[in-house]
Amino acid sequence: MVKVIQQSQVAPPPGLLPSPTTLPLTVFDTPWFYCQYPIKRIFFYHFPHPTHYFLQTTLPILKHSLSLTLQHFFPFSSNLVIPSDSQTAPYIRYLSSTNALSFTVAESAADFNLLISDSQDAQNWHPLVPDLSSSSTEQNSTRVIPIMAIQVTVMPNSGLSICLAFKHVAADGKSLHHFMKFWPLFQKTEQTTKTIRLLNTLSAS
Repeated sequence: MVKVIQQSQVAPPPGLLPSPTTLPLTVFDTPWFYCQYPIKRIFFYHFPHPTHYFLQTTLPILKHSLSLTLQHFFPFSSNLVIPSDSQTAPYIRYLSSTNALSFTVAESAADFNLLISDSQDAQNWHPLVPDLSSSSTEQNSTRVIPIMAIQVTVMPNSGLSICLAFKHVAADGKSLHHFMKFWPLFQKTEQTTKTIRLLNTLSAS
């Protein structure tokens, strides 16, 4: 069991992307359009700190760096649009006024070392998976489906997991790999910038 601590939305920085932006599905995307279930990927990290430390220090940087990353991977914060007109092909749409991915922070009493062991039962990972919201319907009967949701689960004083649930129609494994490379890069840059600001402040005083 997990306890949800925070539920929020994370979007690309405002004003950096044209809105609306639409992307047609390619011939390589189309087969995945019929995949009913989202793809799920879990990443585990050692984190020997209490939950309140994560919330106060790590989480703000994590969310800000995610926002910066999404400006380069904006389809992840977009929606899959299925027009009511069968003659119009589905497409990906980004609207700055409404589009953001769901970001959940949770806490778990699970044994981190057990979760990362080779003999792990996959069912124990299910509470770490975010809920990718179901589709909604616009006034013109167009279906709108979120593309990605993220859940960060803290196991106090031992580790944390980051789980992504996403529609394969928007990205393949390589794209997700690049996304997960960019995100820590921006986080590291943000941490370095804050350290430099602190050192400059101390020097000035």
